[in-house]
Amino acid sequence: MLALVVFAARPGGASANGRPSATSSISFRQGHETDIAAGMTFGLLISRDAGVSWQWVCEEAIGYSPVSVYDPHYAFTPSGALFATTYNGFRVERDFCTFAAATPTAAFASTTALAGDGTLYYASSQAADPYYGVAADFRIYRSTNDGASFEPTAGQPAGTVGWWQTLAVARSNTNVIYLGGYAYVPGPPDTGTVTQQQLYRSDDAGASWVTLPLDPAEVAVAPSTLIDVVGIADDNPDHVYIRVSYDDNRVFHSIYRSTDRGASWRRIVRKNTPLDVFVVRAAVHDGHHDLIVGGQTFGAEISHDDGATWTALAGAPHIGCLAENTAGELWACTSNYGSTSVLSDDAGIMKTANPEAGSWTKVLRYQDLTEAVACEAGTIQGDKCATTWCAQCAQLDCTPSAAYACTAAVDAAVDAAVDAPVAVEPVRASGGCCDSGTGGASALALGLSVGMLLRRPRRRRAQPCR
Repeated sequence: MLALVVFAARPGGASANGRPSATSSISFRQGHETDIAAGMTFGLLISRDAGVSWQWVCEEAIGYSPVSVYDPHYAFTPSGALFATTYNGFRVERDFCTFAAATPTAAFASTTALAGDGTLYYASSQAADPYYGVAADFRIYRSTNDGASFEPTAGQPAGTVGWWQTLAVARSNTNVIYLGGYAYVPGPPDTGTVTQQQLYRSDDAGASWVTLPLDPAEVAVAPSTLIDVVGIADDNPDHVYIRVSYDDNRVFHSIYRSTDRGASWRRIVRKNTPLDVFVVRAAVHDGHHDLIVGGQTFGAEISHDDGATWTALAGAPHIGCLAENTAGELWACTSNYGSTSVLSDDAGIMKTANPEAGSWTKVLRYQDLTEAVACEAGTIQGDKCATTWCAQCAQLDCTPSAAYACTAAVDAAVDAAVDAPVAVEPVRASGGCCDSGTGGASALALGLSVGMLLRRPRRRRAQPCR
């Protein structure tokens, strides 16, 4: 039990789901980009002032369990509505306090896309479960009224699918949609089930879909391959890019380009390390959009000739995601604390307007956080998330504002644990910190509190790990 407590409380250590604290996505509010939603492995951070300050929303308020190894896809519409994919359905909040069901069903929503005209799409990836009476649902849904209602698109992709991986809508022609997923099919003898990649395109906003070829002579795939649609040129819906992960079933990852709406493909990048990010920049230079590819373990590279040649970006941080706003700034998910395989950038989000200059500005450091989103009683955020902010902040090595009275709360929890150590036994018997029941939550809170005692004296703040 002691080793678990120390690890849970270490700055940059695992969150309740066992993963290191990290930024997973960055979404700008369409048309109002001072509002930003940053997905985290420990919930969600919201900024209303272009990243100057941030507030925390916990996983339960969004609609999924904090012990889940899951990162929602977000869509931030012009009205300020924030949509999230979850395994409990497609959800929306309009006040930063309550994520409610956006659809009548709670089918697993796996991916979403927001078109430039405000049309919102999401894909359902719900398998049938006779035990619970759940019907299969693999349809693509569409809303033209800011998510007030959703309807299945008039047409649906042909064939059987087991999971929808990505949706992408062309900026210059919002009728053009690309969709990627895979089906589970029997593999060769003695290999079991494998994934069969599937790629589709709609030219009429989902009224009909065509299957795109994945010719083995052009695109290398393997039983464990995953394909993501990662980019479309802003001014040309025919110009599309896909990422093929584990194209050899083991270590290689590639980027492919199509200039004919997916009728044919050409590989432009291949690395023996994950390609976490790929961006087609909006600006055009010498007839081409700049392309940026990167990963946490190999750095980043830029191409000025549509992938024919690549140049390393000196000074780039360890990038896990990358988003460009309309001002031409690149915002990156970076390594706040570092790990055994990735060095620290001392920031969870960084940005640059000129990646070739090697100058990146720190936007968010987890240790500088002070607030959770304040909500009224009766909301999950108000009733539960705010009360756990002390423990979450201790894990991130940040200092909550005085209004939370965290020092008193932590000291009381530590004193209780020291005075009555036998209380640990029932918690362990109930399932430990990964249990989704009450015992699991208690174990985590106790671990964080006692961990603070072990990590630092009460009156002196320790320096975060680097």
